[in-house]
Amino acid sequence: MKNFISKLLAIILLIGMVLPAFAQKDFSRRFKAIRVGHSKVITIPLEANPATGFSWQLIKISDKMVLEFVKKEYAANSGKLSASAGIENWSFKTLKSGKAVIVLEYRRPWEKDTPAQKKEEFNIFVE
Repeated sequence: MKNFISKLLAIILLIGMVLPAFAQKDFSRRFKAIRVGHSKVITIPLEANPATGFSWQLIKISDKMVLEFVKKEYAANSGKLSASAGIENWSFKTLKSGKAVIVLEYRRPWEKDTPAQKKEEFNIFVE
């Protein structure tokens, strides 16, 4: 009986360690909430390395009456090689009170059928 309980506890422990690893791999995005006033510009910085062919792609703005895309700019890390990582700054303007969801994916634009390497979702609450 002790042997059975030991094996059962080992299995439960193993499942507890493996399950979060699968969840992190399959759901690499992080959910973020940003509160801001209307008629403001917000900037979302995201790590990127365009030398690899990857860049952030805007997948969705859920409510374009609340939020509009303004621009995307890349800034290389200072003092690093040109082929090193940097930051993509995504700017959006708030138009009126409400909620909008921004979804961005880090991918190679020409690989349409390949899943994104990363996915970020931002909940924007405009007051």
